[in-house]
Amino acid sequence: MEVEIIGVGTMIALVWLIAWSMAGESESERRRMASSPDSGHSFGTAPGEARVRHAA
Repeated sequence: MEVEIIGVGTMIALVWLIAWSMAGESESERRRMASSPDSGHSFGTAPGEARVRHAA
């Protein structure tokens, strides 16, 4: 019984850590996009073309 409790607690902690990390990344991305003078066109994208980020 103790092993299940430890496992569930560990899984909850890991999910919380991933969610916290992703929230911080999206917040920093939002700040970066808001502070850039050309709003994301520094990567050579055509005007109106959406830039898609892929996880590594």
